[in-house]
Amino acid sequence: MKILATLFGKVIPVAALMLLQIALIVLAIVALEIFPLFQLLSALFALGVFFALVNRKETPEFKIPWLILLALFPFFTILAYILFANARIPKKQYERAMQIRRDTAACSQVAAEELCKEVEGIESYLRSTAYTRGHMHNRITYYGTGEEFWAALLTELESAKKYIFMEYFIVDHGKMWDSILNLLIRKAAEGVEVRLMYDDIGTAGMLTPGYPRELKKSGINCRKFNPFRPVVSGIHNNRDHRKITVIDGKTGFTGGINIGDEYVNKNMRLGRWKDTAIKIEGSAVDNLLSMFLQMFDMNEDAPKNYAEYFVEHEKFDDEGYIHPFGDGPEPLYDELVGENNYINLIASAKRYCYIATPYLIPDFNLMAALKNAALRGVDVRIITPHIPDKKVILDMTRSNYSFLLKAGVKIYEYTPGFIHAKMLVSDDEWAFVGTINLDYRSLVHHYECGAVMHKTPCIAEIKADFDDTIAVSQRIPEDFKLSRPAAALHAVLNVFSPLL
Repeated sequence: MKILATLFGKVIPVAALMLLQIALIVLAIVALEIFPLFQLLSALFALGVFFALVNRKETPEFKIPWLILLALFPFFTILAYILFANARIPKKQYERAMQIRRDTAACSQVAAEELCKEVEGIESYLRSTAYTRGHMHNRITYYGTGEEFWAALLTELESAKKYIFMEYFIVDHGKMWDSILNLLIRKAAEGVEVRLMYDDIGTAGMLTPGYPRELKKSGINCRKFNPFRPVVSGIHNNRDHRKITVIDGKTGFTGGINIGDEYVNKNMRLGRWKDTAIKIEGSAVDNLLSMFLQMFDMNEDAPKNYAEYFVEHEKFDDEGYIHPFGDGPEPLYDELVGENNYINLIASAKRYCYIATPYLIPDFNLMAALKNAALRGVDVRIITPHIPDKKVILDMTRSNYSFLLKAGVKIYEYTPGFIHAKMLVSDDEWAFVGTINLDYRSLVHHYECGAVMHKTPCIAEIKADFDDTIAVSQRIPEDFKLSRPAAALHAVLNVFSPLL
């Protein structure tokens, strides 16, 4: 039924209208009999696109597919490049987002804290690129399953007195969402401010187009992020992949878990779903709150008093360091924050570095960081799914195995089902839990979030969970190879993966 809803919903008509726009341009060229002039202009524009590509401060992986397409289909590549390669949010929206970032930073009631020297490098990078700061004295609770997260989320939602803010890539009907929705409706009736934002593409075929209007009748302020409209634009490629809940400014959740039954194993179409999340109590919740307000109010015109959402925080002793941060495309973020955070953590590892990701399709810089760590003697282990949600993506993931295996990286596939967790742990001291996959969609195109931790007590639980997950996973042999047809196919697909 979801497939039918998608086909006969908005996606197919919108795609048809986008193709129609391109067809009209081609028809106009032919009808006006300006083909010779068009050829000359195309050659000039193609030359311009060529120099623009070569001089862009981007990875070679981004440039190569565009250059191939430019050589084969110059006109359509010029058009695609203009429309998709330089996606920018409207200036007014950007300026509003920057103002919210400044306003919320000024509202935090937490004084700057002295941090230990061990975190200076990670902290400096994230402050300079994600525009957030790290925190001490927070309590972090780790959840190694969706079921544990669900139970904790319901408990915290029940305790809400002032507001509940939720931002998710996917919200889908089912037992999980029904239990949350019933609670949200009751809380809204009690006078709690309830806001919900979900991604319009992420929920395609799941929720009706008018679902925000339905929820507003129950007192829930609901919005779709970046609604998909019949306009040819690369901005549709920038989705909100974040998972954030903030309750009364005191408690925050993030991690890989969306709102849907498969994430809590009430729907086991892919076997057992493995996912993770964390709960934050303390001053670091301000980072999640600021990220949420920036995304939710980006299209608001009227200034708001954000100070009312920020509170004084309880301090927890001996709880280590945590830095929740966001990532996303330009112009809100000038660097590939998520990717470079992974690279920094991998580069700092001395004894071991374990990573879990549902998709392993990184660029060369990240692959090189993994290889270099293994070659200098770090025990690098990566867990990927054995049962895929997308077969072609699993094969693309596997096409990267040989490069890493030759360097000594150990790769495991989670055999009970699908692993959706996005996390890292190293040396019993560092950990990351968040929404960022090791693929181009997460590392380049999407809005993402996560939290880096150093010497927080829950890191021991994260390491133990990795050990338990590896114990039920299948190790990939060092001489692993794809079949020749699969290798040939994915050699081509990997070339164009930065554009997907």
